[in-house]
Amino acid sequence: MISKIQNALRPLLLAFGFGLAGFLAGCGSSDSAPTSMTTYPVKGKVLLADGKPLASGVVVFALPEKGMEFEAPLESDGSFALKSSYGEGAPEGSYKIRIQADLSKPADPKARGGRRSGANLAYPAKYGDETTSGLTAVVKPSANDLEPFTLAK
Repeated sequence: MISKIQNALRPLLLAFGFGLAGFLAGCGSSDSAPTSMTTYPVKGKVLLADGKPLASGVVVFALPEKGMEFEAPLESDGSFALKSSYGEGAPEGSYKIRIQADLSKPADPKARGGRRSGANLAYPAKYGDETTSGLTAVVKPSANDLEPFTLAK
């Protein structure tokens, strides 16, 4: 009786084994994240509508078609320099940009409930999403000193 069950299950186990082997082989495909890539220095500045620097926050360069993002904190003078685990800067390409509030800084105590919200931003909330910000940059295979991003009202 046991040998009949084993004989009946053998094709199922073989099919499972071949399926598992195929799945594991696919895990090492070229679609996996690269372990290294060439990056190029990217520096810039973020200004408010009145020309004053945005003194805190994070600039994010998004490359949606590759599912990659590179970011940099803003300095008090509005400047930034991209860095990542791949090195200084970002790979060559056309990027969509978003500006994120720096949530590590304490909230404005005058704000209702002491919490940060879109209403407390010094710039329109549209800049917080790369699909609505209208900000773009092209990283070229050289040093990239970008024109300032000005956040209009």
